[in-house]
Amino acid sequence: MHILYIHQYFTTPLGITGTRSYEFARRWVAKGHKVTMLTSTANLTSEDLAYARGRFFKKFTVDGINVLAMAVPYRQQMGIFKRCLSFLAFLLLSSGVVLFIRKVDIVYATSTPLTIGIPAIAARWFRRKKFIFEVRDQWPESVVEVGVIRNKFLISILMWLEKFIYKNASAIVAVSEGMAEGIRIVAGQSKPIYVVPNGADLNLFRPDIDGGDVRKKNDWNGKLVFLHAGTMGKVNNLDFVIEAAGKLKESRDILFVLIGQGSRKNALGNRIKELGLTNVQIIPSVPKKQLPPILAATDVVISIIGNIPIIERHASLNKFYDGLAAGKPMLLNYYGWQGELLEEKDAGFGCKLCDVDEFAEKVLHLNRHRELLPEMGKNARQLAVSEFDREKLADQLLSAIEATFAESILIKD
Repeated sequence: MHILYIHQYFTTPLGITGTRSYEFARRWVAKGHKVTMLTSTANLTSEDLAYARGRFFKKFTVDGINVLAMAVPYRQQMGIFKRCLSFLAFLLLSSGVVLFIRKVDIVYATSTPLTIGIPAIAARWFRRKKFIFEVRDQWPESVVEVGVIRNKFLISILMWLEKFIYKNASAIVAVSEGMAEGIRIVAGQSKPIYVVPNGADLNLFRPDIDGGDVRKKNDWNGKLVFLHAGTMGKVNNLDFVIEAAGKLKESRDILFVLIGQGSRKNALGNRIKELGLTNVQIIPSVPKKQLPPILAATDVVISIIGNIPIIERHASLNKFYDGLAAGKPMLLNYYGWQGELLEEKDAGFGCKLCDVDEFAEKVLHLNRHRELLPEMGKNARQLAVSEFDREKLADQLLSAIEATFAESILIKD
């Protein structure tokens, strides 16, 4: 098959964001399929683009994936208006490009934003290509609950667009069961919906990696280190970590480490200084391929969200799977299916959503019982291997794509 994969924010391990699309696509290529990735340059690094051909439409190949990246900018620091312009520019350009990519068999479009479904619909209408729509963040429900969009007219348009995309898609992929339930309410019970969570990179993150040099360099020796690696935006709510650190400032053998970038990074640094906290450290973000020794140097990986119930229900955060793969106990400031799974497998703890007192208690519990951490880490790794192996998930998703493509052939016949 020739799979046209549409993902506006595609990145490789050279970048600092999630690599789900890259990991799946390269595995499909290894199985003999052709994959063309239609994307923007927003999350691609200068190293990715070093040998790209073209000025606005940049073409290059990475691990067998044919990448066509349009120079459409996007940054977290953009305001709503500029973000909308970015969405619109990619929507219009990609809707034209899909009409000219040769010999495509099926289209796989992954959100966000929701508008990524429009070029997929263009391929269906004008080229009669079936498409599968992957939902990583259910729009508009999530952005409405977060409060990013409040205009009732715009919300009604987005709700109509969501239903319209689901109707035209041959199948839908959700990254969690909770998200699939939300999609079924809109799409109906008859639409095929597959659940394929974000996976664990078992070869990249491993419990046998030595983190000793990182601990020594950052003066972590003797401390119980809780690491959050990821975006530092408003929705990510890392102010919660600062609040927890304030409650635990007398426990000098506990350290919270934040690594990443985002619109709140400077504000978080300023808040740490204002409160005079010495138990929170912000370190510069690194490409994903450089993250394994940092995770290896960590004692507990934490996953933090804002006080937003829909995110708790839908949660499928990359840091959760990275921590499991690295064999680290996990601590969440929410519960949901991930917290339930961690406690069932004795691989970590969840908490009542954004309950800083409960979170602080769990931190102290882990500090008092450090002897339990190695066994919890082993359980975390086993959970990653048994439930979230990226190889298995890539095969599972490919089977869904092949089944959808086979149906299109039968219809033609």
